[in-house]
Amino acid sequence: MTAAVGAAVVLATPGPAMATVDPLTPTVTCVQPVRNGSWTAVFGYTNTSSSTITVRRGGDNDFDPDRFNGPQIETFPSGAYQGSFSVSVPSAYSSIQWELGDRRVTAYRDRSTPCPSSTELPADGNGLGIVIALAASGAVAGGSMWLAQRRRQHRAALTPAATAD
Repeated sequence: MTAAVGAAVVLATPGPAMATVDPLTPTVTCVQPVRNGSWTAVFGYTNTSSSTITVRRGGDNDFDPDRFNGPQIETFPSGAYQGSFSVSVPSAYSSIQWELGDRRVTAYRDRSTPCPSSTELPADGNGLGIVIALAASGAVAGGSMWLAQRRRQHRAALTPAATAD
């Protein structure tokens, strides 16, 4: 009996909403051309509910063409957000579409609002760039110090010791 009551309490406890996409509306924040003819589409969203909604990639959180799936967010806090994520688009594509449930928004290379020059684009990658750069610079510094020490030791071994008379 206690296990049944415990299970009922766990099941009735509210958590982050999963796949309830009705309160979500995708938006195009802006588009930015890139030198080689490709472009970047910047997306945002509005969540009119009072809670955070989680929608996994695919199905109700999808890009068309499918090859652009991946950078879209999956967690949508309540409110309106511009510049939530960006997608790099090759020059061969003039538009891409983001679908959240039944709502769709299309970013057009030539017709969507251009990003102002002061716009900071959402970060790409997994956030490890600075960690990798610091580790690489530490390795270079350590290697340089080791090499300098080895050279000093080698020179000391080649220099005859001064003898006292």
